[in-house]
Amino acid sequence: MLFTLKKLISAFLMPLSIGLTLFIIGLFYLLIQKQNRANFFIIVAFLWTALIAYSPFSNAMIQPLENKYPSYLKVDKSINYVLVLGSGHINNENLSDVSQLSKTALMRLSEGIRIYKELDNAKLILSGYKDDQKLSNAQMMKNVALKFGVNEENIILHEEAKDTKEESNYTKETLEKEPFILVTSAAHMPRAMKIFEANWLNPIAAPTDYLSKNEGSYLSVPKASNLRKTESAMHEYLGIIWHTITEKTKFLTD
Repeated sequence: MLFTLKKLISAFLMPLSIGLTLFIIGLFYLLIQKQNRANFFIIVAFLWTALIAYSPFSNAMIQPLENKYPSYLKVDKSINYVLVLGSGHINNENLSDVSQLSKTALMRLSEGIRIYKELDNAKLILSGYKDDQKLSNAQMMKNVALKFGVNEENIILHEEAKDTKEESNYTKETLEKEPFILVTSAAHMPRAMKIFEANWLNPIAAPTDYLSKNEGSYLSVPKASNLRKTESAMHEYLGIIWHTITEKTKFLTD
């Protein structure tokens, strides 16, 4: 129930959802012939949508998240576990296993395998539930990892974890206090680290899947890629707020 509520709140507060809501309100006032109010909401909706798809704005939103932890380039050979957090996928037998993973999942998995192959006796933990698909995200990543040369006996699956909090719980059951390398998207890393550390775990940040790799020109035009950056950033900020609220509530009720 809490998971569903979180998803619903997040969906309604996404930047594009806000823009569409403003536009719908404008259309409503237009239909009931409130011209001034209609003009106001439609103009605001247009300006808001242009803003969230504008490169300097989207970069300003996401870069504080992506730049908090540096890329994990110097691998600590003493670490025995690499955890890759799940992301989207589809099950389509007409596509290769690689193509069935989302870009985000593939980026995370690739980084996880890169780090895994630099370690001597590591286990690769793959996390993610199946949602409405036939196979879990963890299983799909395992299928790809096997094709990329990872030994099956070195793969551990967390197939029931639906979100980052549950991923931290399953990891705690598996590793307890054992340090591990945490691989996830750069924008997601600050929230993931907060959640894992709040669960008394010892993650080492290994961010990947950077969406903002340059500053962006002030002369640029709005683009869908910039909208994705803004949406990702807003999702993470809302997630951090949600985590803070639930942690404080938990503390007060304990």
